[in-house]
Amino acid sequence: MIWNKSIFVAAVIVASFCPAQTPGTRLGTKTVIWSPPVIHWPDNFPHSTVPREMISSLRIANLPVILETTKLEDAQKRLGGAIGSRGDGGDSEAWLCIHGSDQDGPWIFWLTSGEIEGLTYISGFQWRHLSDSETPDRRCSLLPQDKGRIELPDTLHPGMTEAEARKVLGRPSLAQGNLLIYCHEHQKIIHKLPYSVENTIGIVLHSGVVQEIDAVKISSS
Repeated sequence: MIWNKSIFVAAVIVASFCPAQTPGTRLGTKTVIWSPPVIHWPDNFPHSTVPREMISSLRIANLPVILETTKLEDAQKRLGGAIGSRGDGGDSEAWLCIHGSDQDGPWIFWLTSGEIEGLTYISGFQWRHLSDSETPDRRCSLLPQDKGRIELPDTLHPGMTEAEARKVLGRPSLAQGNLLIYCHEHQKIIHKLPYSVENTIGIVLHSGVVQEIDAVKISSS
């Protein structure tokens, strides 16, 4: 799927670098989590410094997902759950929510699509740990441990240490507080026209441990 660069900022509503502000409804002592938080990029968004594309594909329970190519509906058919949506025009987005647990505890994961993709093609994701006070909405599909797992390139995952993440990704384009941002950009000819391909990753840390991974890939004229 081809993005329009002029609305890049509006299109990358993928995640929040402030997990505590995640919207949800109350269910007893738990906050029910359904929609992905709105992203809050820093004002001083960095230039591209990473020499290679970092995440353009992933696997979920043995389902290959290629950013800008795999349809959200196709992922739903394999993984289950309900597709959510919100917003109008350039602020609209759709998502598929799944959840599970591993040795580091319960987690929640969103595959996301923006208005430029017609709310159809997956352009990014958010993967983060759930706190003890949070629980996934019933519309999120459970991914049992015996059915497979989420696999990112270079074995990136929440729960790894900051040192391990830096060893995989290298020096960040921006390190600000508990946030690491990695930006890559390269030029590519698509349909005989020049495009800029951008791949951005956000890493949220807590006490030296990765709590959240956000990623987006865009191809813009």
